[in-house]
Amino acid sequence: MLQRTPDAEKALSAADLAYSGIIELVLNSELRPGERTSVNLLASRLDLGRTPVKEAITRLQTEGLLSVAGRSGTMVNRIDRTQAEQLFAVRRALEDFASEAAVENLTQKNLQDIKKCLQRLGRSNTTAEFVRANVEFHSLIIAASGNPFLVRLYGQLQIQLQIVTYLIRRGFDRTAADARQREHSAIVKALEQRSAKSLRTALRNHVSTTERAILATLSDSGARSGPLRRGRIG
Repeated sequence: MLQRTPDAEKALSAADLAYSGIIELVLNSELRPGERTSVNLLASRLDLGRTPVKEAITRLQTEGLLSVAGRSGTMVNRIDRTQAEQLFAVRRALEDFASEAAVENLTQKNLQDIKKCLQRLGRSNTTAEFVRANVEFHSLIIAASGNPFLVRLYGQLQIQLQIVTYLIRRGFDRTAADARQREHSAIVKALEQRSAKSLRTALRNHVSTTERAILATLSDSGARSGPLRRGRIG
């Protein structure tokens, strides 16, 4: 469940809280494909009114996480192999685009924040901890570009990629996490060197490794249970 503090509540509208809350339910496996729910149930679980929950559902529908099909209800969109490949293609393009600007506009504060996040990644002991720190790590790099439109687009993409990761997770893999950490360290080194070329290469290597792992899991799941379908929450 979404954790709220007084300061956080002041900064967010009810619709923002509903939006974040629904995403948290999915990421924490409290709302999974195939589970039936309703606006009333979501409002009750999030301790919010129906109107902000409806607004959040509309927003998530626009971003591609949910589908609404009239009286048949709301769908949590599951992502198949082709869609995952498309997501990673967009991620690769956005990170390529961000590399030069991130190097040019990187401040010492940006670099310190990224390094601190790298340390948190290294201390992660669960999939949830690692994925959240990983999202922050890459978001900080994109934010260093100083392009708010790019930040917004990348944020929407990250939500989709998080959902994919959480839906296929099978437990924390220390060996895989250590390998990803070495890739993250190479990214930080490129930033320290202020080399856009090295940063682009490090990011590409990292995303390619991640993509292969995700696609392999999706293929394995498809071989066991057939094509992935959209899970319905009525």
